[in-house]
Amino acid sequence: MGEQGNSTGGRGPAPVPASRQPVSDKVYRRRRQVAGVLILLIIAGLIAGGIFISGLLSSGSAPTSNAEPASTSSAKAKPAVKPGTPPAAVCDEAGIKVTATVDKPAYGPEEFPVLTLRVTNSGKSPCDINVGTSQMEFQITSGEDVIFNSMHCQLGATDLVKNLAPGASETANFVWKVKRSAPGCAKVAVEPGRSGGTYAFVAKLGKWSSEPVTFTLQ
Repeated sequence: MGEQGNSTGGRGPAPVPASRQPVSDKVYRRRRQVAGVLILLIIAGLIAGGIFISGLLSSGSAPTSNAEPASTSSAKAKPAVKPGTPPAAVCDEAGIKVTATVDKPAYGPEEFPVLTLRVTNSGKSPCDINVGTSQMEFQITSGEDVIFNSMHCQLGATDLVKNLAPGASETANFVWKVKRSAPGCAKVAVEPGRSGGTYAFVAKLGKWSSEPVTFTLQ
């Protein structure tokens, strides 16, 4: 009975529970320091994690320094030539043929011959040929006498390179006014004779020339 009175009686103050014991200033400051250090560590970890994640995102989207810039062209790229592809065939100049023709075998007193130069690629490979007026030559002779040559008075000669496929041809026409010509376009007093005179026409294109074709003037 007496022990019970000691636990509940008023003889002295009741003992203070351990959780409510006052904390000294020294312990309080130490706890604040520990909490501050923990907060700094957490913040540092978050920052480091954010930088790492940002680095992963940027490395996935940004090109490296060795990457080629993206093409802005809409045209499709041509495939590369496969190894072992044989080279393109070379032009066979022996297959280039020049022919001369006239529109009529004989001409009346008021008619003018129409001379035609034709170049044909009779070879098996395409050829780049200069078919400009700088290479064309229409020449008319009577025996050994050169009656007319289109080069004598030519002005503004031009170059014109064309690719002639196998079997392809290019033609050029020239109307001869039945006049003589001389080198340097010098004046000529004597005119070609008609009255049944026979003439030969030869067409030339650069290094190539035709076989002569004959006609008469009435």
